[in-house]
Amino acid sequence: MDHLEFWLWILAVAGLTTGGWSVCWARREDGRARWGRKVFVGTILVLGASGLVGAMVLADGTITLGLLAGFLLIAMLWETPILLSAKKE
Repeated sequence: MDHLEFWLWILAVAGLTTGGWSVCWARREDGRARWGRKVFVGTILVLGASGLVGAMVLADGTITLGLLAGFLLIAMLWETPILLSAKKE
């Protein structure tokens, strides 16, 4: 495995954890929601830039980065249902 391929894989795993963490924070009602959105945008930008670098050298890890960025966007834009217990209050 090439060194760039390895680091793209490591970056994908780090992007998955950071992106999932930021989506959870962006769903909160307190001040962490703003930080969650900022971390999410930073994660998407880093994944996009590393995907661009990987595409320039024709690395295979760009597929993983592209799918991860797409699924993170879907997770951020997905509507969460209102819980019935929260609706009653």
